[in-house]
Amino acid sequence: MIQIMLVADDPGFRDRLRLALERLELTGEEVSFLEAVNGNDALVLAEAHQPDLVVADVSVTPYGGFGLTRDLKANPETDCPVILILDRFQDEWLGRWSGADALVNRPVDPFALAQVASQLLEEEQGEATLEGATS
Repeated sequence: MIQIMLVADDPGFRDRLRLALERLELTGEEVSFLEAVNGNDALVLAEAHQPDLVVADVSVTPYGGFGLTRDLKANPETDCPVILILDRFQDEWLGRWSGADALVNRPVDPFALAQVASQLLEEEQGEATLEGATS
């Protein structure tokens, strides 16, 4: 089962993200979702559940999606692919600084988001397969 964490303070936005991602074509695996309304909750959930992918709104409180991404990437327990949803095109450099694996600008195209998520998850599964083969 693929587990995706959605991080946004707006429940309607989380619903739209879930709708875009719930039908991912990932080798027939089911997709389940975790939801967090802020960065602190997201870090706790990530440590407890170790999601396969995080999709975070850049404006999530208390320290923004950029800070959340840096914290997730800094901890080996929570390091997974992160897609940041940006409010402004000009924030792409901050997204790259944060360590995000992909950046999606608003308004979010649900098909583009699903494609980016699929690519990241397939890459992650490929890396896990390679690591298992070399162990």
